[in-house]
Amino acid sequence: NTPRSKMSLLPQMICHSPKAEDVGKTFILQEKSLDKDSMKPTEDDEVSQEKSLVPDPGKEATSKTSSLTGYDGLINLAQMLGFVVLLKLLLGYSVTIADEATPLVTMIPIVPTPPLPILVFPGIAMLLAYRVELLISQHKVSWDNALPCHLANLSMCLAIPVVLLKRQDTLDGLITNLLVCLTYITLTMKLNSYIQVNKLYRERLTTSNNNEILCYPENLTLGSIIRFWLAPTLVYQPNEGRSPSIKVGEVLKRFLELCVLQVAVRQGMLTMPNVVSGLVKAVDNEDILLILERFLTLSLAFNFVWMLSFYLLFVSFLQLIAEITQSQERIFFHSWWNASSMEEFWRWWNLPVHRWCVKHIYVPLVKNGFSKSHAMLAVFINSALLHEYLLSCPIQITGHFAFVAFLGQLPIIKITEAVKTKCGGRAGNLLVWAVLVFGNTVGVVVYYKEVV
Repeated sequence: NTPRSKMSLLPQMICHSPKAEDVGKTFILQEKSLDKDSMKPTEDDEVSQEKSLVPDPGKEATSKTSSLTGYDGLINLAQMLGFVVLLKLLLGYSVTIADEATPLVTMIPIVPTPPLPILVFPGIAMLLAYRVELLISQHKVSWDNALPCHLANLSMCLAIPVVLLKRQDTLDGLITNLLVCLTYITLTMKLNSYIQVNKLYRERLTTSNNNEILCYPENLTLGSIIRFWLAPTLVYQPNEGRSPSIKVGEVLKRFLELCVLQVAVRQGMLTMPNVVSGLVKAVDNEDILLILERFLTLSLAFNFVWMLSFYLLFVSFLQLIAEITQSQERIFFHSWWNASSMEEFWRWWNLPVHRWCVKHIYVPLVKNGFSKSHAMLAVFINSALLHEYLLSCPIQITGHFAFVAFLGQLPIIKITEAVKTKCGGRAGNLLVWAVLVFGNTVGVVVYYKEVV
């Protein structure tokens, strides 16, 4: 392999592979420098950048990226939350807290039926994208004429939830809105990948004078795009192999986890409105001790919901889908709880989105002559917009806190890196947890105020 070139923090965040403990068997290709903005990466560079997201298990044990291993980060979190609980109990003796009973959720969610167009449009969007790509492969439509159709299709994917969803007054209704928006974001990203990968295949066929053996255009079938829609990945890979069989025991285990954890998550969500309401009233009354007590209580409740939601989505649900679809992609996160800086956290905690951003935003921009900093900024702006969409659309507001907070990660990355360098990985990890727990708690209060 070529020596690792010196790169600034943000390009490393995108191009370099995460180094963490306890991950599955994967591989890595050589990394190549993109320091000179005038240099366009070759196709090998592009492949290297995409696959360098996956770490080499042989190198993980000797990694110096983070001094934490195993579940050290979770132990740090437990210690921090233990201190929060102790401080909350002490404050509880000094303040008067109104007793408000929290209702219990039902075992089976009471889901309101979404509008019919929301239910049927994903199928229409996939069929349209497939048909346009098929016509392009048959030379019946040029790319210049197909591009406006693709853009309109992708735009409709994001516009339909905004237009058709209604504000919900119940928890289950709010969660339904959230899942609809998450589904449509996933649809948009998958169709974007489907379009870009097929375009890349056409370009490779053209440059190789049809001498390169590719699966294109044989991959343009309805079965292929349906399998991609059901697969637990955001990047289109028509050549991906399949597992030989479905493990029924694993399917039943993950399904049982979904059934149990969704009740726990919904119950945790139902406890938060009373806490936030008490916090807002305390702010209005300028009761400092009560403000602190309610904020700490809310941070505990939020962290409980957030951690369970992470397990529910990235372990129970995605592993269930991977098993049912016989997908070979089974690694959806690395040990992000051991991250000693926010840069490590963003690289490790959501690999499907991370891989998509690299392949379909960062690499194409750098390949077409944009600087690494501009490509990185495009990634952050795209991520910030999608986060804002995912929070504002379900509650039907025009918010901005998530967008601003996400862009604010840039200086926070620098701060956590400085703490990690000067004070060690454990101190950096504690700061990362503080940002995640208390920063997100502030976001809950902000959006509550927007809705109420």
